Amino acid sequence: MKKLSGYLNDYYAHTGNASTVSRQASFAGIALVWVFNTKAGNEIILPIELLMPVLWLVISLGLDLLQYISSALIWGAFHRIKEKQLGANTDVEVTAPSFLNWPALIFFWGKLIAVLIGYAYLLIYVDNAIKFSATS
Repeated sequence: MKKLSGYLNDYYAHTGNASTVSRQASFAGIALVWVFNTKAGNEIILPIELLMPVLWLVISLGLDLLQYISSALIWGAFHRIKEKQLGANTDVEVTAPSFLNWPALIFFWGKLIAVLIGYAYLLIYVDNAIKFSATS
């Protein structure tokens, strides 16, 4: 058994790790797509089947950025408003409306879903593109 605040700390640790892993997975997926490129003269060509995985992985990175931008804007504004109302005393306890977290949560879950969709498309492509043989 532990304090409720301990579970909140667990939540923060897990969501922070999920953000880091999803960002790394998006970059790794884009790098994997790059492996399948071919060159025709000065042009780099990727199979059209890789458009969807790359699109979803880039969307995931965009949502990752939006999560942090929205959080910075919302919580910076909230702090400034409260600072004007209450003065410079930062030790005053205040309650924030829960809806202030909604944009960040939407972007957080959106980026995780986007990276999973991107990897689903990527795995389908890899499954069709690479054939393994047990014989040598």
